[in-house]
Amino acid sequence: MPGKGKERMALETLRDTLRDSKDRLQDSLRGTIHNPLSRWSTRLPKRQAEKFSDLRELLDSSADRYGDSVLYKWFAKDNTTIQEMTYRQFRSQVTYLGTALCARGLRSSRIAIISEERPEWMEAFLAIICGGGTVVPMDRDLDAAHLGSFLSLAEAEAVFCSAHTLEKVREGMKSAKTVRFVFCFDDVGEGEEENVSDLVLKGKLLLSDGYTEYVRARLSTDKMCTLLFTSGTTGTSKGVMLSQNNLTACVYHSCNMVDIHEGEVLMSVLPMHHTYELVCGQLGAICLGATVCFNNSLKYFMRNIKIFRPTAMIVVPVFVTSVYRKIREEIDKKKFRQALNVGIRVTSAVNHVGLNLGSFLFYQVRKGLGGRLRTIICGGAALNPEMVDKFSQFGIRICQGYGITECSPLVCVVPYTAMRKGSVGLPAYGTEVRIVGTDDSGKETELPTHVIGEIQIRSPQVMLGYYLDQKATKNAMTNDGFFRSGDYGYIDNDGYLYITGRKKNIIILSNGKNVYPEELEEYLYENDLVKDCVVLARPQEEGDAVITAVIYPDFSRLEGKSDQEIIGEFRAIVAAVNKRLPTFKQIRNVELRKTEFEKTTTQKIQRYKV
Repeated sequence: MPGKGKERMALETLRDTLRDSKDRLQDSLRGTIHNPLSRWSTRLPKRQAEKFSDLRELLDSSADRYGDSVLYKWFAKDNTTIQEMTYRQFRSQVTYLGTALCARGLRSSRIAIISEERPEWMEAFLAIICGGGTVVPMDRDLDAAHLGSFLSLAEAEAVFCSAHTLEKVREGMKSAKTVRFVFCFDDVGEGEEENVSDLVLKGKLLLSDGYTEYVRARLSTDKMCTLLFTSGTTGTSKGVMLSQNNLTACVYHSCNMVDIHEGEVLMSVLPMHHTYELVCGQLGAICLGATVCFNNSLKYFMRNIKIFRPTAMIVVPVFVTSVYRKIREEIDKKKFRQALNVGIRVTSAVNHVGLNLGSFLFYQVRKGLGGRLRTIICGGAALNPEMVDKFSQFGIRICQGYGITECSPLVCVVPYTAMRKGSVGLPAYGTEVRIVGTDDSGKETELPTHVIGEIQIRSPQVMLGYYLDQKATKNAMTNDGFFRSGDYGYIDNDGYLYITGRKKNIIILSNGKNVYPEELEEYLYENDLVKDCVVLARPQEEGDAVITAVIYPDFSRLEGKSDQEIIGEFRAIVAAVNKRLPTFKQIRNVELRKTEFEKTTTQKIQRYKV
């Protein structure tokens, strides 16, 4: 018998080795044969992360490797005390919770999560998936009616929530008849809901009594494990179905594209129902052995960044511009503008010879951001390219990326080994990107470099399809397996991808010329008086629609000015932008808003409501 055990272990080791070799060979073949950008693969960073067969293997590997290292830090209810959880403790919590769910008959169920960002969110996420269920992450800002609709559509049998979202869940359940259980992350006293802490304790007792259904579960990694409803910035939401294969591929490829390593400290500021934060920010951090610190409120962001002192952040552009404005305000308050300008000239001069003195010359600026921040990964929307230079002057590197929920979400990242301002980067390992247009006969054809067309993606990260919508799924995919992103852009001679705008947002003039609103918005955002803006075509009773800039000003910078003076300021701003544009692209009308634009939880403007 002992001999047979050793023989079996040897065979398992050989099988794992062959599987890893096969994966590496497939990645290699994909990059050298199918990927037209493979000649630029030398620009990509060296791989540092392992490839995992499923999320349980990822969790176990990280818990074994990083053990007593801190995975999570967050504020207690008093908003001052900081709590911590190690990698090993986190795995235990996931295991106990998963065991309890199995015992409740929820091992293969669809279970929703609607809560603010906290460790329990990820505990529930992994406990559900590792047991064989499907997670339905929900936007915590959904109203009760929409929540009930999504719960019904997903046929959710249970919901994890917090005290903050509990009342909304109760209301939504009136129309969601499939929901049988509600588990609350907080102690809410008497009620039909069960506290998650009690559920975890029951799972621990069950496990100690020999109940091992959860830990023995073996799952199919190519079936749906996550159902995500898109944010609906254009007025519609679709259910994106992702598998464990999608998620683990994205974790593997994203971790090998960034300069983030074991022991790094990340500050989490994005909602966890968003794929970008969930996969790259949370699962990616677990894979790499980082510590994740939860920002408990945008209101306390600048305070919290000084407390947690992150080395890296994964954000959307609005956070970058917001932080820069805070820096500028602090500099003006302390009358450091002249010293700042001198420092910028010095850093710009020495940068040309390969030196970056930003971290030394701008110590006070960096101190206001915790003193250790060196990397910002920015995605989710277009970033003003000038922000890359501005933060580089302070010794902080911004790497842009591009992703879409249907791709789990990563597609491209600007590699830190070969930065390129204005670009969203090179395709991640194992990902193919092409630009497609139509010829005179209306047939799709791949376009050459520097020609704008639709971005199409083929990758192991591409979704299984849209939930209960075969027609939309078919329309989203090409015959040769590429996903039609709906985004427009081009590739340069070095293989870097540039985004020009969303297909649905393009303004097509009567003369056939295309105007990309995002390009014009980028010019407007260069002025500090523009807090938010949308460029669109306003229909007219007669003649062409008029290219119009709808602007929400930064009123804090306009105190004491009359309405007439304010509109005059913005007409002058638009006139200055128009001088940089060809005639057909110029903005012909300006509208000012008194209230902010309605946004998603990732701070994207809901354009269809403008």
